[in-house]
Amino acid sequence: MALALGGCQPVATVPKPARGGTAVEALVGAAGVLNPLFESVDSTRDVDSLIYQGLTGVDDQQSIVGVLATDWTVSSDHRTYTFNIRQGVKWADGQPFDREDVLFTYHVLQDLEYQQPGAEFWRQVGIGAGGPNQVVFTLRSPSASFPLALRVGIIAKHLFAGMAPAQIAASQYSGVRAIGTGPFKVTAISALAINMDRNPFAVPQPYLDHLVLRQYPANDPQAAIRALGQGIADLVGGLQPQEVDALKGRSDISVLESRMFTNSFVSLNPDGAGKEFFADPKVRVALVQAVDRQRIVNEVLAGRADPDPTPIPVGVWAYSAAAGTMHPFDQPAAAQALDKAGWVIETGSKLRTKNKVPFKVELVAADSFPNRQVADGLARQLLEIGVQVDVKAVPASKLVQDYLLGRKYQMALASFDVGPDPDQYSLWHSGADASTLNFAYSRGWGLIDADLEAGRAAIDPQARLAAYIDFQTLMADLAPAIFLYSSRYDYAMSARVHGVRMNKVVQPAERFQYVTQWYVNTSG
Repeated sequence: MALALGGCQPVATVPKPARGGTAVEALVGAAGVLNPLFESVDSTRDVDSLIYQGLTGVDDQQSIVGVLATDWTVSSDHRTYTFNIRQGVKWADGQPFDREDVLFTYHVLQDLEYQQPGAEFWRQVGIGAGGPNQVVFTLRSPSASFPLALRVGIIAKHLFAGMAPAQIAASQYSGVRAIGTGPFKVTAISALAINMDRNPFAVPQPYLDHLVLRQYPANDPQAAIRALGQGIADLVGGLQPQEVDALKGRSDISVLESRMFTNSFVSLNPDGAGKEFFADPKVRVALVQAVDRQRIVNEVLAGRADPDPTPIPVGVWAYSAAAGTMHPFDQPAAAQALDKAGWVIETGSKLRTKNKVPFKVELVAADSFPNRQVADGLARQLLEIGVQVDVKAVPASKLVQDYLLGRKYQMALASFDVGPDPDQYSLWHSGADASTLNFAYSRGWGLIDADLEAGRAAIDPQARLAAYIDFQTLMADLAPAIFLYSSRYDYAMSARVHGVRMNKVVQPAERFQYVTQWYVNTSG
């Protein structure tokens, strides 16, 4: 054996995360009531995700995991869920968290005076104490996605006991003194910022001592971008593609990008004013084939989105690539199919007609970016095959109230964050609550309804996958909509902040999922 001796060489040490310091995020849009039972805007959800925790969460594999619950069991009929509540947890004021806090939270959700969206859903769920440290939820019918609903943040009974829902919303504990079991607690609120300190009882403990959320107007997101560029803020999320491009070349700023659980599509109404155009499924399929999704993504979103040909976003575990390629972009095939359906282009005309009726329809869309631009891009493509689409841009609230809810449109561009579970019963089942946003057809929908029911009722992942693959296959052939793309979430940060990461697919508030690992100080 040979022994080599050499001079001692210095060993480089890798800096280690250390406690202390402050990070500042530029938050677009002012937050409202800081209570998870009263969230009305995205910025409030963002802040709440730093303060509160639910019984469950979603990990980086899109699996549902326990947070304030350790685990749970499901009855043989798939209607009763028994959750074991985590012990040893404390609120940010040092008081112990227990089962009574969970029961109190859900009983507020069931209170007849509680009038927030989703209240009716909770009133149909039986909620009570089980064995020691257990809470039992009893459903009217099986729902495999139910544990996802339990991500709602739990509030402290010792702070809100005896208050009516309106009093809870107005309490200082839903504002300047908001506390939960999450990593941070509120210490001050002003028109400019929400200041937060580390929750001394959180597990795990964050490295950061403080997190400041500087608030910028929702109608001026560029102000938040400028704050990052000027060093006033360290992080900003929800960047549009052109904003990401503007940050390119900055060595002191990096951008994280994740897919989202969003689905943007153009609904085709086969009834009312849309009947003579969209009643024939062959025509609808032809329109699907006439649209180049990647072209829209490139032209409008600078390539920062995923072409998404099915109702289940490409980032969701149940997405079917096979269903997504059933009717690919093929303009000549689309034109030929329209010819066969009787929609032809007469000599000297640019538009298709049938029985002297021109193929001229209206597409209603929100007037904000990127909706108006996507609608215009789709209209340009359909005109290339002789279909005229007139875009009507309206405020998002008007789109929902005046058009989508009553299905008072021929074509409508809609975008939804459908979440990490493929259950899309409310959007596409023909028996869904009439007061919800729903796009199912009234005829020829039986097999799709059956798949949605099977996917909701099954607990076994493979059985659910089979149901949702068939659902996507049937949807491809019936073509009730032109499915377009799934968005991405871009999160920019300065080089001063380390340890920031996101899952491959996220909802916006989930950018804070690993906030306990963020750090600005180092040691060693």
